Amino acid sequence: MLEYEPVIGLEVHCQLKTTSKMFSGATTVFGREPNSQVDPVSLGLPGALPVINGRAVELAVRAALAVGANVHRHSKFDRKHYFYPDLPKGYQISQYDEPYCTGGGITIDLEDGSTKYINLTRIHMEEDAGKLIHQEDGPHSEVDLNRAGVPLVEIVSEPEIRSAAEAYAYLMELKRALKWVGVSDCEMQEGSLRCDANVSVRVKGETTFNTRVEIKNLNSFRGVEAAIIHEVHSMIALHRAGRAGEIKQCTKLWDPVQKVTRMMRVKEQAADYRYFPDPDLPPLEITPARLDEVRRTMPELPRVREERFIKDFAFDRAVAHELTAEAEIADYFEALVAKGCKAKLAANWTREEAMRLANESHRTLEQAAPNASMAKLIALVDGGKVARVVAKEHCTELFASGQDPEAWFTARGAIQVQDAGQLSAWVQQCLEQEAKVVADIKGGKVAAIGRLVGVTMKLSGGKADPNQVKVEILKQLGVAG
Repeated sequence: MLEYEPVIGLEVHCQLKTTSKMFSGATTVFGREPNSQVDPVSLGLPGALPVINGRAVELAVRAALAVGANVHRHSKFDRKHYFYPDLPKGYQISQYDEPYCTGGGITIDLEDGSTKYINLTRIHMEEDAGKLIHQEDGPHSEVDLNRAGVPLVEIVSEPEIRSAAEAYAYLMELKRALKWVGVSDCEMQEGSLRCDANVSVRVKGETTFNTRVEIKNLNSFRGVEAAIIHEVHSMIALHRAGRAGEIKQCTKLWDPVQKVTRMMRVKEQAADYRYFPDPDLPPLEITPARLDEVRRTMPELPRVREERFIKDFAFDRAVAHELTAEAEIADYFEALVAKGCKAKLAANWTREEAMRLANESHRTLEQAAPNASMAKLIALVDGGKVARVVAKEHCTELFASGQDPEAWFTARGAIQVQDAGQLSAWVQQCLEQEAKVVADIKGGKVAAIGRLVGVTMKLSGGKADPNQVKVEILKQLGVAG
């Protein structure tokens, strides 16, 4: 039986993190009343002239640098014509044959531990259209033009993705890069990151491209993955049934409830849009000096930082990747290391407690667990003054209080006792209470020592160091550790 492979290219629309629209001063705040963020330009009123948003251009350049693309000195804006109620001008201002950048790519991690580089075709700037709101109980659709004119970059990959899992990995890596350099907040639920998938299949080993389908209405990365899987399975079934001719170049919508794709319209060709240069906008010039200025403000990129964490701290790939999922996490971790925390401990407390507190409180890491206080807490645990389990139990209340960690645990009698005599007494009391466990251990069941450590910790009220407890138990029992 012939083996088929998917051929997938993704088009990602990313909203640039500006306070005003691409070609006007209207605001871009999410969630405002419908049609409250409009002006003559975004309404397409006669005589209204667009002006390029300089901040949007800067962010677009940052996006290009984040993925290693080539930024061109000269580009232009074009009018892309189509007629829909949410496009008041009857055209969208975009870039066609002379985009501001081409090339670049995204490196993804594959399931087998290897990596793959997905090349990009281009990135271009454009404005968004408005939004249609379909009445649930009526025959009409309402138009909200708040998004009309919102600045976007469209990032187009080469058709080099070969599975839904690769598509998911690509989107996650692209999102990490864009959010890391401050281009966008990448909130899919707010429409600031959207993805269309171009999908076809062919016999494995062939190099020609077959008829493709574009899938829209993908509102999550897992939705992209599921839609691709469904469409690929459908296409392969048609090929194997000798019905490949039924696959038409078209646009489909993903139904996330029924988990199927549905025909929307026959796919337009470029000529249908009647592209031509926008006569109201001058060509865009990005000089070498301006490019260098933006480049100087770029942070260390996430994959570079991930590799550095692996090299400098001997982390495995999974830990380094988690710590560099967002710049905020990486910065927080390195702030703890700078305050003297051991790298492994800093990583564990960042990934476990700091991130938990931030997620639960819907605040930043620094707001939820200031790194200065977290460093003191880690030092208490590492120095044997506070048991790790006790520290974790108190984390939520400790950081909510804003108190000094040592003062907090001292006030609650949770500072571990260093007195050898007291420790010996607690262990002796434990051994007397747990005669059966003691017999088991002396009989060779050394793993049962965990029970004795737990009982001793309880007798001490959490004030004993569990490591020292274990040493003292072994000593008193005369058993090798």
